[in-house]
Amino acid sequence: MFPNRSTYKISWFLAALCSCLLFAFASCRHHAHKVTAGIYYWKTIYNPTPSELHKLRSIHCANMYLRLFDVDWDPAAHTATPLAPIRLPQRPDTGFHYIPVIFIKQELLLHFQDSSVSNLAQHIASMAQGLCEASGIQPAEIQIDCDWTSSTRDKYFELLQELRKQDWFDGKTLSVTIRLHQVKYTKSMGIPPADKGLLMCYNMGNIKKYDVRNSIIDPALAEDYLKYLPGYTLPLDVALPLFDWCLLFRHKQFKGILRDVPAEAVKESKLFLKDDYIYTCTHDTVWKGYALKKGDQLRPEDASYKDILELSRYTASRIKQDKLNVIFFHCDSLTLAKYSVHELEKVLDTYR
Repeated sequence: MFPNRSTYKISWFLAALCSCLLFAFASCRHHAHKVTAGIYYWKTIYNPTPSELHKLRSIHCANMYLRLFDVDWDPAAHTATPLAPIRLPQRPDTGFHYIPVIFIKQELLLHFQDSSVSNLAQHIASMAQGLCEASGIQPAEIQIDCDWTSSTRDKYFELLQELRKQDWFDGKTLSVTIRLHQVKYTKSMGIPPADKGLLMCYNMGNIKKYDVRNSIIDPALAEDYLKYLPGYTLPLDVALPLFDWCLLFRHKQFKGILRDVPAEAVKESKLFLKDDYIYTCTHDTVWKGYALKKGDQLRPEDASYKDILELSRYTASRIKQDKLNVIFFHCDSLTLAKYSVHELEKVLDTYR
């Protein structure tokens, strides 16, 4: 007995459905990575506390990204100047691989003369080498952090090329930080001449805009930018936020960041009236060392575990290389205390 036409149609439909489901499942699966955990250290004195070290060891953190110094433009002297160099112990012995980070500020690129880029690279290399050798740090990688634009791209890329020529950089991996807009607008932003990039999955929104809900992390906004990741040709590591902060607005105009004021302190204070994500000061006062006026508006921002996990899942599905460093920002007792070891491990596991 032969099957009738309706039986054929049902069989064909089931086969097609199974094929579609298998394809969808395969598309959702991300590339398995060999993951190494890291942490940024963004303070001017290197002195991690026992609680910080315990948390980092619990998640098997191997890499410590040390901000060595900033490089900015000195308008009075009309020259580049290093700022806030880190103070390192003679022999940091915490068992990490240390990656020096040098932060290049935008003002420097806007004012620096093209003819002096070679000299600037020499000074940067010399200062970084001196700080590392004094502490016995022998890095295999050096990272340059800079939020370049289309107008400063050429000068920044020239600086990277000049740094590569310095003896201290010879034989070392040169990595650079990559912002989301630099992935989306590759045509105008270009690909920096480096060995690899570090995708910074934070500071996504404009902190100065009053109607931005959370400028630190916004998974929906990130996904709009990062859908271009498969076409980005530079190998990428990933940096995820753990920090929080509080932004001050007066008459809806941005006035600055309240340093060392955690977001939770604003939410818990009876001094402010809450309206959605904005907290309005009820009277003139001095709070946490800041002079506030009645009507001042605060926007506390943080990175929730839910948002971090969502963003990690999305980036894991878009980055295809075999090895991947996942770096948290940043090493601080209060910051790390907000997340359990299980939560941090869960984030790392999304890439594995």
